[in-house]
Amino acid sequence: MLKVLPIVFLAALCFANFGFMTFKTSTESELPALRNHLTQEKNASAQAAPANEVFDFEDTTGGGQVASDAQIVQREQNILRLYWDIVPNAVKYEIFIGGNTFVAFTNGIEIPVDDINANFQVNAVSIDGTTLQNKLPIVAIDTNPTTPRTTTEFDKMNYPPIYPVYSWIPTAGADHYEIELIRDGKIIRRYFTNPQPHEDDFDLYDKTPVLDEGEYFWRVRALTKDNQPLTDWSTKDDSNSFVVTHKIRFCALGDSITHGGGSISVPPSTVLYNWETYCAIPVKNLGHSGDTTAELLARFDNDVLPFRPEVLFIMAGVNDYRSHIVGWESVGNLEAIRDKCTANGIKPVFLTPTPLNPDQIQKIGFLELPPEDWQEHQKFICDWIREQENFIDVNEKLTDVEGNLIVALSIDGLHPDAEGKKIIGEAVAAWLDKYLNLK
Repeated sequence: MLKVLPIVFLAALCFANFGFMTFKTSTESELPALRNHLTQEKNASAQAAPANEVFDFEDTTGGGQVASDAQIVQREQNILRLYWDIVPNAVKYEIFIGGNTFVAFTNGIEIPVDDINANFQVNAVSIDGTTLQNKLPIVAIDTNPTTPRTTTEFDKMNYPPIYPVYSWIPTAGADHYEIELIRDGKIIRRYFTNPQPHEDDFDLYDKTPVLDEGEYFWRVRALTKDNQPLTDWSTKDDSNSFVVTHKIRFCALGDSITHGGGSISVPPSTVLYNWETYCAIPVKNLGHSGDTTAELLARFDNDVLPFRPEVLFIMAGVNDYRSHIVGWESVGNLEAIRDKCTANGIKPVFLTPTPLNPDQIQKIGFLELPPEDWQEHQKFICDWIREQENFIDVNEKLTDVEGNLIVALSIDGLHPDAEGKKIIGEAVAAWLDKYLNLK
């Protein structure tokens, strides 16, 4: 039988990590605080600025904010770490152990225990508390782990995204995290997450594009509030490594719908909620979550031209009409993107932007409600796109009879989840199949 931690210590621990690991009695059912991980890029306090210096990989412990002679802080309790596969449409997971319940918002958890051999069960739960799947198979069980486990799936992607998202299983007792990006044996970026006592903390959106060719991997370690290492660095493997090359034939420029992620808590670092996953022909992801059409236009030269694509898929506008930007202004930006493509020998292919579901947005409560006339501005954009030489109409496949995003396709009312991303990816694949057959 599991001996749980003393209540006072456990309460303090849960407050320090509130959101990703919450202790509760089995009679409680409310959803603990959780931010929408698909819009994290707008949270300016989510990360510190990257290091300006380039460090030798071997000398990493001597740079940054952590002292070179710092010793890993020993944890007083045994730690049981569980890791399982993501379940589609699950927003959280409930872990039952020793008569108590823990909650995780990612597909893994570290639990301080006295008995590391205790019996447990993990269930996948929807946003409304419905159990989607119980007794999940456990992929890995680690006892007293000394390194974080990364959860990125770069090995399952045809190309790495230009704006990678780094994700991991939260470390029990961690105050914040240090993340490093290494290219060809040199540390080129170093980030520190800020303590977020009232939010979950298991991913970091890189706001700086990864453009230079080379071999990359990233790693993370947990730190205490005194900035001492609580763990060693995560280990390098295929899932957290990737290679950047130029001259990519097909690329996709867009906002979070292109960048990926879904079910509120699953970031773009996994492939389930990325539409590129469902396209049989490899497409490089140039998406950046939160972008308006103006922001896409502003980063075109920097983010698109290095890859010299033959075809560029462009999907944008949803962040315009949900934030009071009028349709004619959005179309003006899209026209400018089209002209840039033409000037650089790139074939632009526009995708109609996805609709919204205001009722679902209000029900879930993570996002601001769009203006009442958002459908008018969406129609203005879609009508213009349907007049272009090359376009793919995904909007009509995602829209209900009232003109809203089909509720079964999106938990938060903005981002299509797995089935919606599959619709988009298969539509792009169908266009590419015709294009390639005509070549």
